[in-house]
Amino acid sequence: MDYPNLLENAFLENTLDGAEACSTEPAAGVGGETAPRALVWRQLRWVDRRPVLELEAVEAEPGQPGPNEAGPAEAELPARPAGRRLRVTLTPGAYLGLRVALDASGAPYRFCSGYTTGSTDPGTPGTRRHPCPEAARIDRGQQCPRCAARDEFTALHSAHLYPGTLTESMRAYAMLEHRLYIATFPDGTHKVGTSSLTSTPRRLDEQAVATATYIALAPDGLTIRRAEDAVTALAGIGQVKQVASKYRAWTHPLPGAQLRAAHEDAVARARAALTEFLVGEPDLQLSALDEPWVPSLAMNRPYAALRARNPEPLAPCDSTLDGSTAGFFCTGAAGQFVSAHVGDPDAAFLVNTAEWRNLLVVPDRGFTRVRVQGSLF
Repeated sequence: MDYPNLLENAFLENTLDGAEACSTEPAAGVGGETAPRALVWRQLRWVDRRPVLELEAVEAEPGQPGPNEAGPAEAELPARPAGRRLRVTLTPGAYLGLRVALDASGAPYRFCSGYTTGSTDPGTPGTRRHPCPEAARIDRGQQCPRCAARDEFTALHSAHLYPGTLTESMRAYAMLEHRLYIATFPDGTHKVGTSSLTSTPRRLDEQAVATATYIALAPDGLTIRRAEDAVTALAGIGQVKQVASKYRAWTHPLPGAQLRAAHEDAVARARAALTEFLVGEPDLQLSALDEPWVPSLAMNRPYAALRARNPEPLAPCDSTLDGSTAGFFCTGAAGQFVSAHVGDPDAAFLVNTAEWRNLLVVPDRGFTRVRVQGSLF
């Protein structure tokens, strides 16, 4: 049966990024006129508490055969990112099918994600993403060296230590109200993090946490980052959890009661750390909060696995970086992970879309090969 593919919908129902919407370049395909059009998978984003596929159109390389000129299917792909972002809402029940495009050596095409600057509008502090001017192909990471050097957001993480490193527009963003949160993952590990006025609750929506609590509020981002460092130093709660570790946590969760107890303990330790920190900083403007983060309705399916009396973890899914087909019906999402099945909703698994970030992909037909045992009852 031929199911509508969310990736193919990107060319029919898409939202373009403002100035990036204008282009007269042809879209590039793989293998000639009848081949599906390729896309760069940028990320699974959360917009208004809904998961959205963010993709980028590609165009023919100058001087190379275009998408309507037939050529060998396995030839080197004459395509580069066009700088135009396409967004498609991930809807429950929708089919998503793709494969990662590989070059002649069997390596995926990985492209620079561009760079971020502060908003140039002084009335609305925020950030703005810019495409890589060179549409550079990279071997690892997310940015080419030039875009990493252009990026203004990176300095924000250490701006409380080196405030002179911020541009004027990024300083305006840093002066927005910020919150401090404690997040607990399904394996019982924790992280402390921050979110700005404009990124709450999106920041936690992106993190694939099991549960989280906002514990402090500051009038600016520099103050909140000092508090974040204090929680790390005094309570031993880290600030980073890698995506691969999050994925393992979701496929091997602790029972719900243990998760709740672990989170309550981490929050208590963080509050004690802030109390100790403020003894030496009595003039610091930091207000206590006790506000839980609540998962959105789009997260119901993956979170149902955590709420069960006995955990019913979603099965892990094999990597498709070898060019094999990834195809499934979507049922929900948590962070960069999509809960899915291939026909039996009881035989659910979890797809790590983060492994496709910045890679060239091609819409495909078929289903993911999984070894999942459905419910026995």
